[in-house]
Amino acid sequence: MRDIPAMVSRGALLAALYFAGAGMTVLYLQTPADVALFWPAAGIGYAMVLRFGKPYVLAIAAGQALLHLLLVPAPPLFLPFSIGSNALATWLAAAYVSAHARQLRLRTSDGFLLMRGAGVLCLASAGIGSLGMLVAGMIAAADWPRAFLQWALGDLLGATATTSSMLLLFGVPRQEQTRLAPALGSLRERLLWSLLMALLLAGGIAIAHRGSMYPLAIATLPLALLLWSAARFPPTFTSVATTVVTITLALILGLGIGLDGVQRPDSLQDTALLVSSLVVVSTIPILLAASYHERFVAMAALHQRATRDPLTDLLNRDAFEEHARLRLAANAGPLSLLYIDLDNFKLVNDSASHAAGDEMLRHAARLVQAEFAAGDALIAHSGGDEFTVLAALPDEQAVAAARRLLGAIEAMRVAWQGGNLRITASIGLAGSQPPHASFDELLSQVDAACHEAKDLGGNRVLATAENAESLRNRSRMMRSALDAREALDQRRLELWCQPIVPLAQPAQPNRVHFEVLLRWRDGEGLLRPPANLIAAAERFRLGPRLDRHVLDATLAWLESHPDVAARVAQCSINLGAATLVDEEFGEYLAARLRRSALRAGQLCLEITETSVVRDMTRTRRFIRRMRNLGCSFALDDFGTGFCSFSYLRDLQVDYLKIDGSFVRDLASSPLSEAVVRSITEIAHLLDIRAVAEHAEDETQIDLLRALDVDYAQGYAFQRPLPIAEFFGVKS
Repeated sequence: MRDIPAMVSRGALLAALYFAGAGMTVLYLQTPADVALFWPAAGIGYAMVLRFGKPYVLAIAAGQALLHLLLVPAPPLFLPFSIGSNALATWLAAAYVSAHARQLRLRTSDGFLLMRGAGVLCLASAGIGSLGMLVAGMIAAADWPRAFLQWALGDLLGATATTSSMLLLFGVPRQEQTRLAPALGSLRERLLWSLLMALLLAGGIAIAHRGSMYPLAIATLPLALLLWSAARFPPTFTSVATTVVTITLALILGLGIGLDGVQRPDSLQDTALLVSSLVVVSTIPILLAASYHERFVAMAALHQRATRDPLTDLLNRDAFEEHARLRLAANAGPLSLLYIDLDNFKLVNDSASHAAGDEMLRHAARLVQAEFAAGDALIAHSGGDEFTVLAALPDEQAVAAARRLLGAIEAMRVAWQGGNLRITASIGLAGSQPPHASFDELLSQVDAACHEAKDLGGNRVLATAENAESLRNRSRMMRSALDAREALDQRRLELWCQPIVPLAQPAQPNRVHFEVLLRWRDGEGLLRPPANLIAAAERFRLGPRLDRHVLDATLAWLESHPDVAARVAQCSINLGAATLVDEEFGEYLAARLRRSALRAGQLCLEITETSVVRDMTRTRRFIRRMRNLGCSFALDDFGTGFCSFSYLRDLQVDYLKIDGSFVRDLASSPLSEAVVRSITEIAHLLDIRAVAEHAEDETQIDLLRALDVDYAQGYAFQRPLPIAEFFGVKS
C-alpha cells in the first residue's frame, strides 16, 4: 500500500512524457483524418511498460485521452479505438517480450526481440486504430489499407527511434558487472562529433531547401557519424543521439516541415520508402552499439575468468603474481607479503562437507578484504585454503594488521545446518624495502614462515625478520625434501645392511637376520647419511613413496639373487608414520609379496613408537592385515617416545627394539639399566622378543645378555655395508 502514491506519481510523469511525444507530431496533422508518419509516443509507451510493468499502460491511456482533450479533438466513436489501440497494443508487445526474456540487456538478441515486439505493437495498434477510423466514418473503406499501413509505419518508426534510448534512460541494465573500463571516446571527441553532426544536418537541410531531387540523402548522410558513435561512445550516448537525429529527420522529411523543397510524401510507395529509410537509420547504430557492447562484455568475462577466483572474487594466483612482480619492480616504498593459511581446514571439508568449506572460505575472504583493501593491497585466493596479500605497509604495521586478521578469523562463526563452524589461521609475513627482493624470494620466505607457524600450533603470525634462525632450519629441511625427491627420481638411493644377532643362543648357520638401511648420493656423487633425508621426506609427505622404493628395491635385489634369498631368516625394513596410514600402501605391499619369491614370513616391518600413536586405529588395522599375510613387526626406538606399555597388547608386534641411547649408557647409568631391564621383562611377559640397538662393545653385549635381551645390533658385530658386500656378492 505504501507504494501506491509512488506508482501514481510515476504514472503521472510517464503520462506527461507520452503526451509530449504524441504532441510532437500531432501538431502537424492537417485534418483529423490524417495519420502521422512518425509516432514517437509509441516507443515511449513501449519502453515505459517494459521497464516499469504492464499496469503502466494506464499512463498511455491517460496520455492519449489528454491528447484528444487538449490537442486533437476526435469523433466520440473513435476515442475508444484511439486510446485502446495505443494501450492494448503496447500491453501485447510487452507481454510478447516478457514471455521471451526475463530481463532486457543491451545485446543484439534483445534488440531483435524488441523489434519483433515492436512489430506486434505496430500491427495491433494499426489494426485497432484504422478500424476505429473506418467505424467512425473518418475514412472510406477504400482508404483503409492506406490508413492501416501509414499507422503501422508511424508506430514502427516511433518504436525504433525512441525505445532503446528510453529504456537506457529509464535504467535498464546496460552491461553486466565488470572491472574492465570500456575504451570510450574522450569528451573532446564527443564535442567534435556533435559539431560535425550539427553541420551535417544543417548542410543537408540547406541542400534540400534549395530544391534537391534527392531529399533521402539527408537521411543517410548522418548514418556514418552514428556508426562512428556506436564504435567509440557509450551506448546511452549513441542511443540518444540516434533518437535526436531520427526525430529531426522525421519531422523534416516525413512531415515536410520548414523546407520549401521537401514535401510530405503523398503516395503509399513514397511513404513506405521514406519510413523504411528512417527505420534503418534508427536501428543500425543501436544494433552495432549493442554488438560492440556484447563483445566488450564477453572480453570482460574472459578477463574475469582468467584473473579472478570464482569462489571469493579475489585475484587468482596467476593474476596476483603478475601484479605483485610489477609492484615490486616499481620499488615504490615499503611492502609486506603475507601468506595466510587456514588451520585444519580439511576437517571442515571432511566433517561438514565441501559446501561448508566454500562458505567458510568466502567469509575468510571478506575478512581479509576488510583488513587490507583500504590500503590498495593486492589480495588473492591462491588456492585451497590459502590467501596471499601484498600490502604497502612496513613490517610493524603489517604484523599489527595480520594479528587483527587472526583475531577476526578466530572470532568468525559460520552458521551451517543448525551449528556454527569456526577456524583459525596461520600467517607468514615478510617485509621488503626498496630495492625490493624478487617475488619468488619473498614467496619462499613467507611460505616457510607460514608452515613454521602451523608446526608451532597455528593461530599465530610468524615474521621472517623475527624468526630467521628457525626459518633457515626449515629451509634446510625443505631443501632436504627436494633432495629426497630428486634422489628418488634419479635412483640415487642405495641399500645397506646390518645384522641383528641373537644373544641367548648361537645364530643358525647360513641363516641371516638383518635390517635394511638407506644411504643416498648427492648430485656430486658423495655418499650421504639418511637422517635428514628421511625426516624431510616424512615431513613433506614423501614418506610412502620412499618406503615403496626401499621395499621394492630390497625385494627386487633378493629376487635377483635367489641363493641369498634362501638364506634370509628375517629382513627388517623401516616404515614411516605416513606409510602406516596410507591405505594404498597396504594394497601395494600385499600385491608385491604375492609375486615375490621371498616369503612374507621372511619380512619384518619396523615402525616407530611415535608413528604408532599418531593414528592407533589405522596402525592396528595395517598390522593385522600384514600379519595375516605372514609378516612380522618390530617396534623401533622404543622407550624414547610416550613409553606407554598399555597399547603393546593390542599392537601384536614381534620385536621391541630398545632405543640405542639406553644401550649406549648401559655400563654407566643405573637408570638406563633399569629401563632396558623393564622393557625386556615386559616384552617377555607379552611373548615379544627384545632387541638392543647401537651395541658398540663387548661390555655392553655382556650386560645385555645378563638382562636377558634376545638380540643386539650395532658396531660390536658389524658396521652397515652395501647389500652386495654384506652378502659377499660380487657386482
